[in-house]
Amino acid sequence: MVPNRGVLAITCVLAACGMSDPPEGPDPEIEVVNEPSGSITATINALQAGWLVTTSRLVDHAPPGESTITSDGSPITLVGTSTDVFVATVTTPDGNLIATLAMKAPCTMAASRQLQVPGDYPTIQAAVDAAGPGDTVKVAAGTYTESVQMRPGVCLLGSGARRTILDARGEGRTLVDLTKAPGGVVAGFTMRGVAPKPGCASTDPFDCSGNWYTAGVYLGTEGVTGWDNPTINAPPIIANNIFESNYIGVMLYFHGIAVVRNNIFVGNQHGFVANHYQDRTLLANNVFADNTKLAIGNQAAYLDIIDNIIVGSPLGVRFQYIQTGHIACNIFFGNDLNSNEPRFTIGSDGNIESDPHFSDNYHLSSSSPARNAGCHRGEVLEPDGTPPDIGAFGGPLAAWADL
Repeated sequence: MVPNRGVLAITCVLAACGMSDPPEGPDPEIEVVNEPSGSITATINALQAGWLVTTSRLVDHAPPGESTITSDGSPITLVGTSTDVFVATVTTPDGNLIATLAMKAPCTMAASRQLQVPGDYPTIQAAVDAAGPGDTVKVAAGTYTESVQMRPGVCLLGSGARRTILDARGEGRTLVDLTKAPGGVVAGFTMRGVAPKPGCASTDPFDCSGNWYTAGVYLGTEGVTGWDNPTINAPPIIANNIFESNYIGVMLYFHGIAVVRNNIFVGNQHGFVANHYQDRTLLANNVFADNTKLAIGNQAAYLDIIDNIIVGSPLGVRFQYIQTGHIACNIFFGNDLNSNEPRFTIGSDGNIESDPHFSDNYHLSSSSPARNAGCHRGEVLEPDGTPPDIGAFGGPLAAWADL
């Protein structure tokens, strides 16, 4: 399988950064190779000897791993997984900034194949079944009523979340199942209409094992080996989706490691639930609005809750057992209770109680306190070159596909 290759955006280059006398030669750039295995390499090219190159590989749940080297003119290669975000700054020895380089969002790099629905295949499932690692299944705008079982390394990409809809029609079934799909991506959909299925006597999302429940996206790896080793099985990315009017928006169960970021959860009973789950996962740059029972539920996960906006729910964050994770730079507003346990404090670690001042479709107005306030504002820029915002349209994956 041929790796996916893509050149990343240069967000600040030469004279645009205020450098008055730029050196001759091509501008530095980062080229990414996205391997079928889920690993990723980022190579910084067009360097000149003597330049200082500071590189960061952001994993979000830990401080950025940063190092600075003096270039000898050779390319510099960074290695990580598909969930990492690479950032590099290049300066002259006397401190003049040459370039700031940052990674693009998932599914934007050229895939080995692109399978069109319904152009090439009549159903989403037929296209997914025909796809291999590194392929993209591109779904045309419209409403679809399928339940899709994903395969490893496949990117499932809608044509804009507000125009590409997966609808369960009030039935008790999951819309997208990532259980057997390490390294996959699900992006660009509205998922709605998922009802609970019969079987678990309680509607509490922690009373039964995860496989009793239905969700917009479900990932439960019981009986599937290797998921507890992310260096072998890269976590899927769930990004740029809208989850509305579901019993549960996203559920992770057992070793269902994933990256859940830049989504909108609105009007669900339960937005995000980690059920019987004891691994580390990332929940970042999402909006949770008016979920009728619970925005975020964490039973036993080391759940990193970073740069989210959580508003209008009876319970913002629910903890069941002692496992927590990092909780930082979130905005809470209008919830009956922000947390059922004192795992974090409003007013510390960037967590605040404040009206986020939404404009349309959960974008931020100019007066929003979420602007330029993300946790990594000292290490990463958004695609427009500004510090990262909190919420669904902020952070290094801020550029939504036609919402």
